[in-house]
Amino acid sequence: MKKIINPCICGCFRYLDKTLQANAFVKIEFENGKLSISGVIGPKTNGDCWGSCGQCTDEIRQGTPKENWSKEMLNKLCDIWDEWHLNDMRPYCKHQKELGWDKKANKKVTLYHYTLTAKALKEKNDVEKLALEMAKQGKTFTPTREQIIALNREYFKTSWKEIDDENYQPKKSLYNGDGGSTEIKTLGWLRESDHPDGILSKECPVCGYKYGSAWIKEDVPKEVIDWLFALPDTKVKPAWI
Repeated sequence: MKKIINPCICGCFRYLDKTLQANAFVKIEFENGKLSISGVIGPKTNGDCWGSCGQCTDEIRQGTPKENWSKEMLNKLCDIWDEWHLNDMRPYCKHQKELGWDKKANKKVTLYHYTLTAKALKEKNDVEKLALEMAKQGKTFTPTREQIIALNREYFKTSWKEIDDENYQPKKSLYNGDGGSTEIKTLGWLRESDHPDGILSKECPVCGYKYGSAWIKEDVPKEVIDWLFALPDTKVKPAWI
């Protein structure tokens, strides 16, 4: 099954103090139990578009409803879209969803990145140089406790909380786009070794399935499919969708 709808008009960008308004189109496909939803705002005949395309639910929610549409319908459409699009690619099992892991996976947390200070790096390098020099002379190198500690310090360290260690300093940005000392990630992309609340590869307490280890199909409720395909078809033919 397939249908194309024209639920709203969206503002795309400002030009000469005016906001360009363009039709938003949404394609809904349901085949072999798989639901796929995608949208485009202001499609052009050259294959471009005036606004966003793909998973543009944020823009659709803010749109002005077309005839036979309401704000409530727009929100319900986007709620279904966010929850059920690509329902055959779930990283969780049914038990993990019942436990709320699907929502927990989207929770954002901050990671803190550190590098060795210049002093700590020199101490580490000095021990390595000394060990190499003694090896060249055929001598046995027996490091002190302090040298062992210095030698085993990692160049980089990442923590889910800020650390107070004189041997480490916040990492500096190396290029545009590099977050430097902090990074925002979601729990669904973190293991428990990265963050105590991370769920990536965490076992389900019921069936043992490891979160994110495969794509699992979750059946879309019949009432959801019935509601989607009862929506008004577009009266305007889009350049593409």
